[in-house]
Amino acid sequence: MSGDLLRDGLLGPRSESIAKFTSSIKDDTYLAKGVIDINKAHIVMLANKRILSKSEGAALLEALNKVDLTNMDPKLEDIHMNLEQKVVQIIGEEVGGRMHTGKSRNDQVATAIRICLRNFVIDLMSSLIKLRETILNRCEECLYTVMPGYTHLQRAQPVTLAHQLMAHYDSQERNWARLKDAYKRLNLSPMGAAALATTSFDIDRYEVSDLLGFDGIVENSIDAVSSRDFAAEILFVLAQTMADLSSVSEELVIWATSEFNIVKLPDQYVSTSSIMPQKKNPVTAELIRAKTGSVYGSLIAFLTILKALPLSYNIDLQEATQHLWLSCEATLSSIVVMEGLLKEVKFDSEKLLSEAKEDLSTATDLADTLVRDFGLPFRVAYRIVRTVVKELATSDWDARKVSVLISNETDGKILLTPERISAILDPISSVKNKKVVGGPSPTEVGKSLKKRRKGLEKDTNWLERRTRDLGEASSRLEAACINIKLPTRRS
Repeated sequence: MSGDLLRDGLLGPRSESIAKFTSSIKDDTYLAKGVIDINKAHIVMLANKRILSKSEGAALLEALNKVDLTNMDPKLEDIHMNLEQKVVQIIGEEVGGRMHTGKSRNDQVATAIRICLRNFVIDLMSSLIKLRETILNRCEECLYTVMPGYTHLQRAQPVTLAHQLMAHYDSQERNWARLKDAYKRLNLSPMGAAALATTSFDIDRYEVSDLLGFDGIVENSIDAVSSRDFAAEILFVLAQTMADLSSVSEELVIWATSEFNIVKLPDQYVSTSSIMPQKKNPVTAELIRAKTGSVYGSLIAFLTILKALPLSYNIDLQEATQHLWLSCEATLSSIVVMEGLLKEVKFDSEKLLSEAKEDLSTATDLADTLVRDFGLPFRVAYRIVRTVVKELATSDWDARKVSVLISNETDGKILLTPERISAILDPISSVKNKKVVGGPSPTEVGKSLKKRRKGLEKDTNWLERRTRDLGEASSRLEAACINIKLPTRRS
């Protein structure tokens, strides 16, 4: 006997290279605590249902507390067989061999992935809460900081820095909401599905689900062991989150260039050149931008592996899981880095205002004035202002010249004083006048800030409740294990 619980008596030994090829050990380290908790909850249920005796259950639970999963044998394929082998080594096969009663590796791995992913999601949501709070704090600081808004990376219309940052806040608020919505599909237990057809033992799937902190079960046993759509859904949210982080990163990289020079990145988040001592390279922002591509790749790889798999379990799913953990790690670290970066980055408010005054970025305000005050159709007003812009393309935006050009274009019918022109073209006035809901006016952005503060508080409370629920479930499992006691020995 080689000591292999699965191959002895049926299959010959495998070479080390084949064992390594088929093993999931390197990725199973993420599942270690979840797998032990799953076995504890299952044993408690088996003992309560009298499928195992109390003494057998207690001996198994005691052995599980002693198991060390830091070193696992790849020849045993995965964490589940390593765990069972170690338990058997501690208490013998007579009792240790009963641990697998009424369950399979298939429902265990599906459950363990959900537990581990659930923990990642909680951490991701917590980090997004901090990022969102930091963005709101920066918005409050720069409520009146006027800057150029951009389309096609060209100066477009004046906005405020608070308005710009609020757009990034809203995208991450939606990502948080997506994770919250996905959590209810994630937090369901596959345990009790066994290999695919449940079991003839009279088990209680709901008891195990409750002890593990799930909100319910994945009812259909085939679906329970084979579905990974919950993970694909979360992978998409991670990809979208990274896309939005990459957008911020790109802006910071561009704005920190000598050509823009409107932000100063903190030293902690930049690096220098190995040969050019004057350089400050925005490496952290660049890496977030690059890691976005890696998360995209993981999403596509995951979906491609799921493509056309017949029901129920296939070991292809083992290959998919690694992409999940890589994406969780990359996204979580990127959120943490971006939160710190946005907290410390310094914006040059004077330079931003100066840039907003360039390229007649308030030209639309001038056209709107011609429509509002003189009754011109917008397209006519647009053509008049376009002519003004063309005529002044190589000269300063002098209010007197603008006044003369508008008068000439309208045969003297529209006379705007240079003082009126200056007021219309002032970017600060332009921003203040944009009071439409969602606009850049400090008054409107201030209202949005208050609204988002309330939403953030609500989301924080929800996350605290869910975290507390998981803590209470962990306490229930611990108490249930204590209740399965070995008989008192007589001296």
